[in-house]
Amino acid sequence: MIVCVCNAKNSQTVRETLTGAPHIGTPAAAHRAMGCKPQCGRCLPAIADLIEEVRNENAVVTALAAAD
Repeated sequence: MIVCVCNAKNSQTVRETLTGAPHIGTPAAAHRAMGCKPQCGRCLPAIADLIEEVRNENAVVTALAAAD
């Protein structure tokens, strides 16, 4: 699914970027990590949601690893 029309970034690209750089905490930082800048801003809420999803997924993985 296309997340950022202006920069032609899909959800898979955003997720891969976030997974590779867990320190990313804002949509603007995610754009910088993908080598672009936000243009119209319509994607910012979707990218913020993806940041939260990836954080939660990473927390679950960390918790499961600690439980072993």
